Amino acid sequence: MSVRKVEITRVRGDGSTETLEDSVASDVAVCIFVDGEFYRTLVASPGMLEELVVGHLYTEGVVSSHSDIAELSVQPERVDVSLRYPVNLSEITLGKSRLLTTACAGSPGFRPGSVRMVQPVEGLDDALIHGVVDELNRLSKVFRETGGTHGALIHHRDDGVVAFAEDVGRHNALDKVIGRCLLDGVDLSRCVLASSGRLAGEMVLKAAAAGIPVVCSVSAPLASGIRIAEAAGIRLVGFVRGRRMNLYA
Repeated sequence: MSVRKVEITRVRGDGSTETLEDSVASDVAVCIFVDGEFYRTLVASPGMLEELVVGHLYTEGVVSSHSDIAELSVQPERVDVSLRYPVNLSEITLGKSRLLTTACAGSPGFRPGSVRMVQPVEGLDDALIHGVVDELNRLSKVFRETGGTHGALIHHRDDGVVAFAEDVGRHNALDKVIGRCLLDGVDLSRCVLASSGRLAGEMVLKAAAAGIPVVCSVSAPLASGIRIAEAAGIRLVGFVRGRRMNLYA
C-alpha cells in the first residue's frame, strides 16, 4: 500500500490537542540484485517496482535497452535481475552510494562530452507545457492525501500521457515513468517530462540518458541541472505555476 493510516495528536494554535487518524506515504527499502550480485538499495514507495528497476538500470547505464534484461523477478522488497550480457557492477557503481535514500541519487558530476545529446524539439508551445504540468498536479492524488510524495509524468506529443508515477523519492518517480515507457516501447524523443521535484543534475542526466528533449517542473532547477541541460540540448523549464514559467536552457 502506498498510503498508511496512523494515529496522530494534532496541536492547535491555542495549545489544545485532539487525537485523530491521518494518512502518511509508505516507504520501503528495495534491494536490487543483478545476476545474483547485490547492486543497490533504493528507498521507494511500494508499487511499480518493475518499472522502477527497469528505469533505474537504464538511466544509470547498467543496461542500454530493455531487451538487455533476460528476466526480472519482483518480490515485496527485493528485485532480482538477470541480464543477457555480463556487466561490471563495481565499475558502474564506483564512487556511488549503494544505498539511495529519498533525498539523494547518483553523483551529479559529469563531463560535457559524455552527456547524451537529445534530438532537438520543434513546434512546442507554452500551452503544452502548462497542460502537462496541470495534468501532473491533477493525477498526484497521493500527494494531496499525504503531502509526502513526488510525481513524474511523461507526455507523448501524439499520444498524450503515456506514464505517471508517484513516489517518496523524485528520482524514483522519474525512473518509474521512464521504465514504464521502456516496457511499452514509447519513443521518448517525442516526449515531455514533468516533475514535481527540483531539477538537480542527476535528474536531468536521467532525462538525457532516456533521450527526453523537454523537462519541466513546478519547482526550481539547480545549477548542475542547467549545465547538463545545456550540454544535452534539453529544454529545461522551471517554476511552471499558473500561466507563468521560467526557461533556463
